[in-house]
Amino acid sequence: MFTKRLGLPALAFTALFLSACGGGGGDGPTTRGAIAISDTTGMAAMIWNAADQNVANDQARSKCGGGDCKVILQFSECGALSVAANKFIYGVAEGQSAAAAQQAADSSCTAKGGTACAAVAGLPAQCN
Repeated sequence: MFTKRLGLPALAFTALFLSACGGGGGDGPTTRGAIAISDTTGMAAMIWNAADQNVANDQARSKCGGGDCKVILQFSECGALSVAANKFIYGVAEGQSAAAAQQAADSSCTAKGGTACAAVAGLPAQCN
């Protein structure tokens, strides 16, 4: 799980790296992921490989760094977050691979009016 500060270009992009949550994979139960964001602090958190969706959601909200953190994506495959360079615009998406999820998140961000939408450094797309 990673937590990353997002926001306007004037904000410093300082990552706080935390350990991955959950476990599983293999032939066991399907694991889940979530991305949460705080519009006031500009922090985001991504959780993957959580035991179930409620755990993923709760951990993402808890780790994102703001009282107003909300889950903006729940995923069972791969999840990605994309942020615009020009203003606080973001997109999220799920895909069958990390690359597919990131491409879809970039497209979502661009469709909302963002320019130069891309993954946040230190917060790449992740797969369960």
